Amino acid sequence: MKDFDELKASDRDFKVSGETFHWRDVRPEVLTSFEPSENGDGDANAAWRLMDDQILLFIVPDEHDRWRELRARDDEPVTIGQMSAMIQWLMEQQTGRPTEAPSPSAAGRTKTAATSKAG
Repeated sequence: MKDFDELKASDRDFKVSGETFHWRDVRPEVLTSFEPSENGDGDANAAWRLMDDQILLFIVPDEHDRWRELRARDDEPVTIGQMSAMIQWLMEQQTGRPTEAPSPSAAGRTKTAATSKAG
């Protein structure tokens, strides 16, 4: 019997700026909140709020206020790089699939030693 429960992530904690948070599984429909269309409309901080909202989708509700307090810190703030990495990691954990970019391919045709034309 195939047990699909084995596909669930076992690593349920992450640490940032000395604080440990616990994340939970979410329904696939929740991931549609990652819409790029909600990313602006003249508000310079909309992108950061969107990133916070995306991370909060995963963090257990009891820890939401602690996340907001951590994000409001001026000393040892959570960086853009950390937030981006967290979102990527949480998505990978949720979906069981890496979200890395594919490796680069060769830039065009390369020369071969011999011709492929029939003689």
